[in-house]
Amino acid sequence: MSRAVARIALALALLLLASGVTRSAQAEDRVSRLSRLLSKSDDFRVRTQAALALGASRTKRAVEPLCAGLSDASTSVRAASAAALGKLKKGGASCLKERLEAEKKSSVKSVIKKALARLGKGEAAPAIGEGTDYYVAITVKDKTARSDDSAGARVRKGMAKAARKLGNFALAPSGESREQATKLLEKHSGLKGFMLSTKVKKPKYADGNLSIKLEVAIFTYPGRALKGTYNVKLTQQGTSSEDTASENQLIEMCAESAMEKFAKHARRIQ
Repeated sequence: MSRAVARIALALALLLLASGVTRSAQAEDRVSRLSRLLSKSDDFRVRTQAALALGASRTKRAVEPLCAGLSDASTSVRAASAAALGKLKKGGASCLKERLEAEKKSSVKSVIKKALARLGKGEAAPAIGEGTDYYVAITVKDKTARSDDSAGARVRKGMAKAARKLGNFALAPSGESREQATKLLEKHSGLKGFMLSTKVKKPKYADGNLSIKLEVAIFTYPGRALKGTYNVKLTQQGTSSEDTASENQLIEMCAESAMEKFAKHARRIQ
């Protein structure tokens, strides 16, 4: 390569590098500018548009200003911030849950729940709110012999689905410590806490049918005093050989039925 060609190649490389740095700086400047507008502008319409623009920014740097926007004095800005977090999908579930608990406007609550559903791929667990009577922790023992947690995930998904339908149930996050649960329930003294310890039995194939059985033990929460046990079993006909998709569907249905069965008796459990 001649010196002249080498100099031209180096100049082009430097030009491309400078162009990339400029674009990166412009992107950062835009997020900073939108964040500042969201927090500082006197016009709620400007703050609303800034929140929506941050939701389209595709950067995790937008999560913190959007979480702050959930506490804005304007209903429109709070709703826009929640919607933006759901669209962004870069985090913010914890601040959305905190805001859901404190939010008074039903319209904003609806947007927050939708955002949480998007962050949780449509399966956001019900959080504590107005009308909540029960706070339920779910643990799962997988006896299906599967190598992953897919059965446990299906149980939690089915129980969350039933809890959303019931309306007066909130579910504890996975991995919540006893201390965390105690502090939370102290803040919500009217709630009754329970733990549903669920065991998923190995699927049974017999006579052309598939059967799934869940064994559920009811404990107080976070104290964990045993209050009773019950089983739920469902059978699907016409499934004579191993069918993971059918197993998953039946596990979810069993879990949904298990939560509904618990709900019928929860009020009488002391």
